[in-house]
This record gives sequence, structure tokens and C-alpha cells, in this order.
Amino acid sequence: MARLKHTDLVTAMAAGKVRWRAAETPVSLLSEAKQKALLGAVPSAEVTAAMVAMAAAPPQAPPPAFASAVDWRNKNGNQVSAVKNQGGCGSCVSFACVATIESMGHVERGVWVDLSEADSHFCSSHGANCDGWWPDQCLDQAKSRGVCDEPCFPYASAFPNNDIWSGPPTCKLCANRNARAVKVTNRVQLSDPTAAKNHLSSIGPAAGCMDVYQDFFSYSGGVYHHVTGALAGGHCMEVIGYSEAEQCWIVKNSWDTTWGVGGFGKIAYDDFKFNGQFYPMYGATGIVLPSTGFQSLGGKLTSRVAVGRNKDGRLEAFARGTDNALWHIWQVAPNGSWSGWGSLGGSLGGDPRVVSNADGRLEVFVRGTNNALMHIWQTAPNNGWSGWASLSGVITSNPGCGRNLDGRLEVFARGTDGALWHIWQTAPNNGWSGWASLGVHLISDPVVAKNKDGRLEVFFLSPNSALLHIWQTAPNNGWSNWASLGGVLTTAPAVGNNKDGRLEVFARGTDGALWQIWQTAPNNGWSGWASRGGVLTTGPAVKNNKDGRLEVFARGSNGACWHVWQTAPNNGWSGWASLGGSLSDGPVAASNADGRLEVFARGAALALVHTWQTAANNGWN
Repeated sequence: MARLKHTDLVTAMAAGKVRWRAAETPVSLLSEAKQKALLGAVPSAEVTAAMVAMAAAPPQAPPPAFASAVDWRNKNGNQVSAVKNQGGCGSCVSFACVATIESMGHVERGVWVDLSEADSHFCSSHGANCDGWWPDQCLDQAKSRGVCDEPCFPYASAFPNNDIWSGPPTCKLCANRNARAVKVTNRVQLSDPTAAKNHLSSIGPAAGCMDVYQDFFSYSGGVYHHVTGALAGGHCMEVIGYSEAEQCWIVKNSWDTTWGVGGFGKIAYDDFKFNGQFYPMYGATGIVLPSTGFQSLGGKLTSRVAVGRNKDGRLEAFARGTDNALWHIWQVAPNGSWSGWGSLGGSLGGDPRVVSNADGRLEVFVRGTNNALMHIWQTAPNNGWSGWASLSGVITSNPGCGRNLDGRLEVFARGTDGALWHIWQTAPNNGWSGWASLGVHLISDPVVAKNKDGRLEVFFLSPNSALLHIWQTAPNNGWSNWASLGGVLTTAPAVGNNKDGRLEVFARGTDGALWQIWQTAPNNGWSGWASRGGVLTTGPAVKNNKDGRLEVFARGSNGACWHVWQTAPNNGWSGWASLGGSLSDGPVAASNADGRLEVFARGAALALVHTWQTAANNGWN
């Protein structure tokens, strides 16, 4: 049997009524043997027995409970991962099942995962070969051993010289493969078209298999149905939807984007059959992501955490406990492990803030239960704490803290009149002024940043939810009038310093996205607002990577920690990515002594959880 000639296909299509378009594609130009090698759908003993049983006693189909049309590329946004290329190997079952798991990871968990088809096909019970199998076998392996991420075992690396059209393949796993595997809890068998449509309508995509005839290799659009050419073999694809109006299934294939319409296609209901009948499709539910990297430091916290860095580089975290006292936990060595929790006493009415004195001693400020500003400080750098002392005042917000160019601390908070008030050290490390008003009216906690020339600048939200700011007119002293930077914001801002010294401000907008505005030059001048997208459920936190790139963190709509980062210092941004976790409030970011970022938040059980970069500038545990 020879390969179907394109001219013969065109002639056959012209002679009848067809619903699809044909073109010469890379797979249609393969030899017949290479085309057959792509087709790896081989029914398992389980499905073969099930088909015999159903033929003897046809089960009653479930009642229809499906929409008239579904396409998971456009169902609450896109839920379908990118089209891939299986090359010259009969690994289509693994590609279909892995694609289904990737989709369900986004449907169920809101996380995009790029999984390794090579791990599924060459390192599982299937064995390191290009033979076929069936989705029930593949998904059972995904239940028991999971599927690792693509970077752990890139598909091309299984083949000689990274050539996916060569062979034979081998299994090559990374050392921590098991810790990186995504697992499936349930393999769902969809034994008839109604069950498949019910699942596709409300649950998610599925893996399905069909007989492939020679003309299928030339499909380039429309609703495919067999026109001419011999049976070539069985093939599996991710089924991502259907259309009752067009009477077709919608599929994502694994023959690269040059087949079909960018790798996708539509197949007539009557032609999506195996051995002449509808064989079960298979769904995957209960996606179990690998450990997110967030680890618990224990505690039971009733405020957001504040994190400072000791003079010797050790991080130290502070939060209010269930007894309203201030509790703290610290690294026992720079970059290293953590102590247990210890109490510093006090009676806290809000979230603590921590800042370093000029001599490196940490100092913590908080609104007390009496609404005065309270503080406690290390008696020597790295160790030892004073008792609590009051700085008086009657404040109605959490404080914001900054350090002047000359090293003196300055604290800002909202007063009972809604204005911004401040108090400052009269000399570095010691002694405090009285309170003074800077006027205006604020509705959020103030956030303090330092310009490149050392002048402090304070940001907060006005009653109309715009961003307001006020700044020192010279380092250490003198204040401007208030000015508006516009915007309509729904969280307090976070402020970062670009590598070139320009301030950049981030906050959540009314659309739930992250919005940003930045100085156009160090110390002065501001851009307009720009959106970084995302769906935030907390205010953002921002921190500099060791190389100076800003990175922003926030809790997403799924409760996980999401982050977005500059792709180069001062400019350019990545898309959003998830760090996982289950956070009960917004994250806080800190920098280790070696430059690695570390993110802290309260977890679902109100314990302190944290995750960290495995190397400065990149990679997370």
C-alpha cells in the first residue's frame, strides 16, 4: 500500500461533498512507514474486555447534561496548553494524556504545567520504545507515579542527537524526578458520546482515540470525515470540545502546528471511531501538583508578617500571635535554617513593621491596642531586645517606616483626622521628636521609599482611590506639597527601586490586575499607569533580585502565590507564573545575604510559610 498522493485526494474530494480542506503537510509527505509509526493507539486488555461486555449488554447511556458547544480554548479563558510534536514516534497516547493533565492542571488548580511526554512514554511501565498503548494504561501510570515536568526530561533529549525523528529512545530522568511529578487522582472512563459530552461540557478535556485513514494526514481545516485512502492505524489526541451544530469533536493533535489549523482540528462524530465503533474517552481529575516549595515555619499568626535582615545577614520574621504579643523567628545562620518561635511580648493592634537602624540594629514598630505607636529594638546588632516603649500619638493605620540618608529612622501613620503624621529620630540610632502633621487625607497604610538621592517619598491612597505622594525636598529634611499620580486602586501600593534608582509603584486596580507607574528619571518625573495583568486577591509585594531586576508577588484567585518579574534590569516584564501554596494573606518578600529572594506569608492554617530561590536571580525550591 503506497502513500496517498495529494492529487488523488484532491480528485476524490472534488467528486463528492466534503466539509474539510486538504493540503500537503509535513506528515502527509512522509513515507507510508513513517506515517504508520506516528499511530500508537493499541487497545489495552481492559478496554478490549469492556468493549466485549458492552456489546453483549449495552449499558444505558447517562442523561444528556451538556451544552450545545464547548471549546476549552475559550471556556473561562484558555485551558489548553500549546501544541507539541511527537516526531516519528508512536507516542500519541502519552501526548494526548499529558495534554489532558496539563489542561486539567489549569482548570482545577489555575496553574500551567508543562509536563514530560518522554517521562510518560519512555520511563513508565510502557518502556523505552515507540510502541503504542492505550489512555487507561497511561493515566493509571499518571496516578501511581505521576508525570514530571518537561525540563526534568525534555522530549527531544530521549532521542539520539535530540532528533525526534530518530531512535531508539531512552529514559533519562533528572535526579529529583519524583519530587517534580504531577499526579492524577481519578481516571474517568467516558464510555459513550453522551458521557463524553457531559464531561467536556462541565469538567474538562479528555483523551480519545480513532482510526486514521491516509487522507487524515492532509487535513488543514473544516470538519474532517474520511474521503479516500486506506486505514493507516489508530491515533490518540486530546479532545478539547465539540459542536452539536457541526456534529463534530474538536481536538488538539501532536503533529506540530503545521497540521490542521495550528495543530487543532474538527472531526465528524461518525468518523471519531476505533475499529468501527466509539471507544471510550478518558478524563483525568484531581490533579495533584508537586510540593509547591512553600514550607511551614509553624506558629499561629493573627497579622501579616514583617521580615527584616540582621546586620550579619540573617533574616528575622515578626508577626502578632493569638495572644496579641509580638512573636519572632530567625535564621540561625545567614541563608540557612530557622530557629523556633519566641515571644517579645507587647499588645499589638495591627501589623508590625521592621526597619534597620544606621548601626544595623533591627527596630519594630506597630500600632498598639491603645492606638499609640509602640516600638521595640535590638540592644545590639544581631541579638538582644529592649522592652516595649511608646512613641505616643493616636494612629489609625499600620505605620510606614523609612531611613533617612543620614541614618535616622522616620515613621509615618494616619492620625484620627485622616491626615498623615510623622515622627523621627533626632539622631541616628536614638532619640525621637514629637509628632507632626503632613496634612492631606489617606485611606490606606502609608508606604515609604527612598529616592536615588536619598530623599524619602511616601505613597498612599486618597479617598477617591488615587495614588498620592509627598516627598522630601532635600535629603533628611523638608517636605513638598501633596501630589496625585492618578489611578483607581484597590490596595495599598508597593514601591520598588529600579537598578538605575528610579522608583516604581505597584497596586491592584479595580479590574483585579496589577498596575504600575514609574519615575521616568531617577528622583523625578512619572509615567502614566500601565497594567501587568493577572488576577490579584491581595496587595502586591516587590523586591529586587541580586542582579537588580524587580520581582512582584501577590496572591492569586486560587489562593496561590503568583509572581511576575523584569526580564532585564529597569525594563521588560515576564508573564505571570505560580509559586503554588495556599495563602491566607498577601506575601512579603525579603533578600537573603547571598541575594536569593525568599517569600513569606500566612498559610491556610495561619502558620508562617515560606519559599525561596534556589539560586540568586532564578529558580524556586
